[in-house]
Amino acid sequence: MRRYFFFSILLFCSCLAACRPGLAAAPGGGELRKPVANQSATPLSGLPRFAPKTPVLERSNDSTATVVPTATIQPSPTSAPAFTVCSPLEPHPLEILPEIISDPYRPPPENRKEERHHGVDFAHYRRGDLLSIEGVGVQSVLPGRVAASLVESYPYGNVVIIETTVQELPTELAMRLGMNGSDSLYVLYAHLQEPPLVSLGERVSACQAIGKVGKSGNAGGVHLHLETRLGPPGINFPGMRYYKIDATSEERDAYVRWRTGGEFRHFDPLELLLPGQDKVKLKE
Repeated sequence: MRRYFFFSILLFCSCLAACRPGLAAAPGGGELRKPVANQSATPLSGLPRFAPKTPVLERSNDSTATVVPTATIQPSPTSAPAFTVCSPLEPHPLEILPEIISDPYRPPPENRKEERHHGVDFAHYRRGDLLSIEGVGVQSVLPGRVAASLVESYPYGNVVIIETTVQELPTELAMRLGMNGSDSLYVLYAHLQEPPLVSLGERVSACQAIGKVGKSGNAGGVHLHLETRLGPPGINFPGMRYYKIDATSEERDAYVRWRTGGEFRHFDPLELLLPGQDKVKLKE
């Protein structure tokens, strides 16, 4: 009977230890403790790894679950800015320029002759709210680099020349003007009212203000004289004067080089501003 009593007590203690959750018997029958995971264990080989089918979630400090993006977003390509040919006269659109021509392009029979008219003159009286073209803003027709910015340089007076390289022009426009890979396009703005607003070597944008219409130099009346020529790239004209006894040899040489030397081939400015259907015919 006593042996049966002790056996019952031992059985009761064993059941009590097995039923306590979160506790396990220590090896060798020591004290009870919480089980500790083996952190140095390596995954078992030969078993498939679990790949969740739902997006992985990260939880921020405010306990709001957010989806972690996995795709890379490619930036959309930016469009190249449209190329612009501006009117040389700020208040007058290109379409009305033929209406205010006071002296058209009348080239000499030979390209190296000085006589007749190498460009086109724009002038008007009592047009709209304007009683005269004097003081009207002059702006760059194209983007480019200032190749000349001269004050009282006879016969052009206050004058600006802006170079636009062939690389800066749309291929279609360069081909229409008959340019080759070694050409630049030069635009001259003469008889400005005051000293130019731009300096030699300065970069300008299309439609940038460069001066105002006047009658400086050899001008009988107020007008804008515009010339367009094709020539070698990178040429500067720090001085350009002629027909004056005090003009230096360098200034005279620069004038001859521009006007009649043959390097710079003039053509009708309207072929740039208001192109026709045919290719520009350069005057030889």
